Amino acid sequence: MLRHLTPSQTFVVRLLFVSVVLCLPASIASAWEPKSKAVVSGKESLDLNSPGLLESSGLAFSHVDADCLWSHNDSGGRARLHSFNHLGRPTGRADLKGIKATDWEDMSSFVDTVPRLLVADVGDNDAERKSVSIYIFDEPNPKKKSTINVFEHLVIHYPGGAQNCEAVAVDVKNRRILMLEKSPLIATMYQVDLPKRVEADPTKDHVTKIEVEAMPIQKVAIPLATGMDLCPKTGDLWISNYLQVFCYPYTRKLPLESRLRQVPRMLDLPSLRQVEAVAIDEKGRVWVTSEGKPAKLQRVVDEKQ
Repeated sequence: MLRHLTPSQTFVVRLLFVSVVLCLPASIASAWEPKSKAVVSGKESLDLNSPGLLESSGLAFSHVDADCLWSHNDSGGRARLHSFNHLGRPTGRADLKGIKATDWEDMSSFVDTVPRLLVADVGDNDAERKSVSIYIFDEPNPKKKSTINVFEHLVIHYPGGAQNCEAVAVDVKNRRILMLEKSPLIATMYQVDLPKRVEADPTKDHVTKIEVEAMPIQKVAIPLATGMDLCPKTGDLWISNYLQVFCYPYTRKLPLESRLRQVPRMLDLPSLRQVEAVAIDEKGRVWVTSEGKPAKLQRVVDEKQ
């Protein structure tokens, strides 16, 4: 039976509610939200204004601070991540200590007991690299300048020789990292095991190097894939190329390997210079970035709806 609360009881209930909300992870308590309605609707792009970001090739939403997202350059620059708020203003950066950025092509954010980031140095246009690298580490505060000195370093070999790859995603539920070959026609989807987080003293340098071989799991009819992400809300897999994004909806009835044989849902990209990255926010909205200065961030929407 319901009864009225006294003023003191009402105060306690409200205090408990606020305490619970404040204790929630940022990704649960709130979600990244641009101020501009035109940006939210996908009608306009948002400039990511940083003099250090020239070729946005990776994109990921922060799980440490819901107001922020991360991006990075393509190749030839510092091993550095750039962070931005919902207005596109730079808020911080993170440098990977002792690492050379050969050809950074994608990144992912995910939660594996704690918020983590993955950076994929997997580009190989000339198919000549003997191995490629993936770096995984605890996500730093995106509103500070950080140096990452504790991380796992995956040294990855392909069974059939060198491959070019620009699309990587983390499947935490199945403890694997997905890697999609960049091919002019039929591409191979590979997977490697997602390693367990290594706890180490952050005041000391600690790199855990792991040699692995990528395992092919399926052929995918998507040409020239440039990015990939799993939707944190639905589990759908999204893949981008230069013209479209492709969605493989999640279903409990079929594993990903079977779903990749189906015809995906397709959406046209907005008119941007050259789309190199895709990421899905906590609300299930699809966002892409393009190369150029400033980098352009824009939502992909279904114009038919």
